[in-house]
Amino acid sequence: MMLAAQYPVLPVIVPLLSAPIAALMPNRSLAWIMASLVSALVFATAVALTVIVSAHGMISYEVGGWPAPYGIEVRVDSFSVVMLLVISGASTLALISGKASIDAQIPSDRQPLFFAAWLLALAAYSGIAIAGDAFNIFVFMEISSLAGYVLIANGPDRRALPATFKYLVMGTIGASFYLIGVGLVYMMTGTLNIADLHARLSDVPHLRPILLSAAFVTIGLAVKAAVFPLHVWMPNAYARAPSAVAVFLSACSTKAAVYVMLRFDFMIFGGAFAHHDVQFSTVLMSLALLGMLIGSAVAMYERDVKRMLGYSSVGQIGYILLGASMISLGGVSAGVIHMFNHAMIKGGLFLAVGALVLRLGGAPLMI
Repeated sequence: MMLAAQYPVLPVIVPLLSAPIAALMPNRSLAWIMASLVSALVFATAVALTVIVSAHGMISYEVGGWPAPYGIEVRVDSFSVVMLLVISGASTLALISGKASIDAQIPSDRQPLFFAAWLLALAAYSGIAIAGDAFNIFVFMEISSLAGYVLIANGPDRRALPATFKYLVMGTIGASFYLIGVGLVYMMTGTLNIADLHARLSDVPHLRPILLSAAFVTIGLAVKAAVFPLHVWMPNAYARAPSAVAVFLSACSTKAAVYVMLRFDFMIFGGAFAHHDVQFSTVLMSLALLGMLIGSAVAMYERDVKRMLGYSSVGQIGYILLGASMISLGGVSAGVIHMFNHAMIKGGLFLAVGALVLRLGGAPLMI
């Protein structure tokens, strides 16, 4: 029973503590076994949390015993557990199914550090899903980005480093915009707790600072989510990354950013916009439609299969945002369902491409 009470923080704590141990493993096989077992444990914890949330509703966990909004809160609800299942499921699938490609594409002496970065990314994406305050979401996003840079830079192609650098520059810009927006929100409300922000922003009398903070947060997260036209980092990042990393990141990185965007724009800013009669969803709908059309059109003319899947993801992110921009239970639910659907299917497609690349001796797959 005591362990069950700690379930909400296990998806973050277990991989976070395991990462330095994986880095110290004497050979690649032990590091892979450890990363796979930890990932499977996080998935099992996500399943257990899904059962608990389905039976008893949202779980609130106070880190350090300090009550929200003064302390750090972990919140696990039905949306959070969907993200945890996607993240941990994709990680476990990529590690187990992608071992051969990892061995072929990454030197054995670098694999312990590679798996350490993988576990850090897993911990960070899980933290994004369950964090109950805006600043800790920022911290986890930066950890996931730093780990992602390391994972992509280990790609077998020399062009992995330029792709990583572009991702780093765009990711830094996105994080800066998000942090500025969160700072403006904190100046208006004096809190960073998500549940508290929802209540306090509705009482802010002036609309302009709310719109400004929402714009900064949304643009920052749109960069992280590769929303058109801020998607330029993603096709090359997916194409030059190791095949197993492409499986993991395609299922997790953009979905985590979309998840945070939905949390902010509809759970935090939504009440304030409704109070001031602002149709912020129109902006999201316009970006979604452009992404759907242009991302899909570019994918049709791309010859590199990995880049084609990257541009296809730009279009699919548009579909997810289109559903969410409807501002209805059905629309948001459709967006969340498609987010889960896209994570699994696109991860599976990258897994299939990785198997073909391995069979062809490592040559890029062109059509």
